[in-house]
Amino acid sequence: MEFAIISPTAGLERYATLSKTHLVLAHLEHLDYCNFYLRRKEAGDFLILDNGGYEGFHLPIQRYIDKICMYKPNVAVLPDFLLKPWKMTWHAAIYFLDQVYDELPDIQWCYIPQAEKGDIHGFIESYQEAVTDERITWLGIPRALAYAINDNPLMRVEFARMVRRDNPRLKLHAFGMVNGDVHEIPYLRAAGVTSIDSSAPVWRGWNGQSMLELDRRWWDEFGTSVDFNAELPTEIRREVILDNLEACGVRIPNR
Repeated sequence: MEFAIISPTAGLERYATLSKTHLVLAHLEHLDYCNFYLRRKEAGDFLILDNGGYEGFHLPIQRYIDKICMYKPNVAVLPDFLLKPWKMTWHAAIYFLDQVYDELPDIQWCYIPQAEKGDIHGFIESYQEAVTDERITWLGIPRALAYAINDNPLMRVEFARMVRRDNPRLKLHAFGMVNGDVHEIPYLRAAGVTSIDSSAPVWRGWNGQSMLELDRRWWDEFGTSVDFNAELPTEIRREVILDNLEACGVRIPNR
């Protein structure tokens, strides 16, 4: 399973290059950020372009098309709406796909099932609709699915197993880590998930938080979203970042 490393812009060369798979956020406009991923594409790395919906950025169709044409990603994520009724995401995704599919023949398309919080049946219906469309070759596993059933911390793993069993043609990408918990990773790998992304190992280490000794209650209360304009942390915290990445299965050369 490939690990796409999300980092503030100042740390991209140091940390994101430890992987050949990248999740690129379409709504970010910083020139250094954009140029980094354009270079990674030229170098032959694998790019998944995210639509920015999780962060609350629902780009107009033409703006998102422009970003797809700029990055030329291997995979582009179809529009989705976090924790909204599943048909809202389904209709938006298929409408977008109908507009662009013939014009962008080299792109693989990823659909993220979404539903209201706790609506496991909605997630399943959303998924089942997606697999009937052969234009969709990737399926996203959102963090929201982990909270669909409160007493099942491995809900995303069970979902991945179901998809691999019933629809082996689909590739799977897990969007983010659930509360920065490294224990889910080997189970997702064993379930056949193709790749996962997260900002947790870098950003939490940037703030001095170890993934192995993480007080999740502290992070839930005081943690922040990634500041992509943050300056490089101290050398001590850089070591914490590398420890965090290794805990997530990322190989650190010469260490």
